[in-house]
Amino acid sequence: MNQLLNIDDKALIIKDFLPTDLFKKINKFDFSKYNKKLSKQSWQKSLFTDQYNNVTQENVEKYDDIYIKNLEKEKFDDYLLKEIADIVFLNPYIPTNRKKTRLIINYYEYKKYAGINWHNDGSHTLSFSLYIHDLWDENWGGETLIDTGRGLPLVSYPHSNTMLIIKNDIPHRVCPVVVDKKRKVLQGRIHYYE
Repeated sequence: MNQLLNIDDKALIIKDFLPTDLFKKINKFDFSKYNKKLSKQSWQKSLFTDQYNNVTQENVEKYDDIYIKNLEKEKFDDYLLKEIADIVFLNPYIPTNRKKTRLIINYYEYKKYAGINWHNDGSHTLSFSLYIHDLWDENWGGETLIDTGRGLPLVSYPHSNTMLIIKNDIPHRVCPVVVDKKRKVLQGRIHYYE
């Protein structure tokens, strides 16, 4: 696990987040047993339309709440997801107190032309994206742009087994995937209780 970049304590990129054996398991994991939803059915319209109401992004397939931990209670269907959550909690770069934290993990799958417009993640303290697809070429799109407040966004490419962590009030967007490849992401939301 290597911290690559810390942007003014707004965003963090960690390479080789999971041990290789665990990454291989989650990379091949079958999420079809979970309830699939489409982003256009459950997200606010501004995440996939422009100011003129034109659709700018294709659907993101999402499988919500595949792992939930709220304070001391956990809910999961597969021990593999708990193993990954445990690594999140033990990560030296993410300050967590197991007894005062809510963690929700979803699975998102971006196909060709799928992305998310500019937004922030509201009430969550931190959000993370753990990329679980195979190797990714930087020309395939799917990069995350992060508003640094300096006029130019930071670009984070969705390289395999890399985790991108963003604080809740930082605007960011996911650029559309431009090839017939799946951008596979474990999307986490962390909320700290006082």
